[in-house]
Amino acid sequence: MSERKSVVAIERWVELLAAGGVLEGHATSTSKPAPIAKEKIAELEAWLGAQTEEVRVRERRAAIEVCIWMANADRELDGDEAGLLKTLIDKSGLDDDTKDALVSEVHDPPSLADLEERLTHPVLRELLLFLAWELANADGTVARAEAAFFTGLAKRLGVSEARAKEIQAAV
Repeated sequence: MSERKSVVAIERWVELLAAGGVLEGHATSTSKPAPIAKEKIAELEAWLGAQTEEVRVRERRAAIEVCIWMANADRELDGDEAGLLKTLIDKSGLDDDTKDALVSEVHDPPSLADLEERLTHPVLRELLLFLAWELANADGTVARAEAAFFTGLAKRLGVSEARAKEIQAAV
């Protein structure tokens, strides 16, 4: 994958995840919208805001773990990509111990066991699929491992094949 194109794709993660309330801070305007309506993104932000701290931590951590896997799916994590993942972790609003654990997983992706139980909001699930496909497609070609990761992630998260194709087409 082109290093610069993948870095641009990962930079958008911070914006889009902040817009949904997954990360702390304010999202800036992106040049390319996600195929998820702004109302749905606002719904996700409101939902996260109304949850207990335990639920927010669970969802945020699971979302970041998916991002780590996305960045590693092509088995080519460069320094800039790793740096952006660390920025994403830093802006997560998670406690220092959780952040440290996630940073240690940047080069050695964590287990995604029980992901579907930890990442529960349907809008967040679709948003992560969009980010996964955008990163996979950043260089104009999708590696077999990236396509397989996307397909497996969609299935695990309960996103229909039709909706997954809509998300792919939007990139």
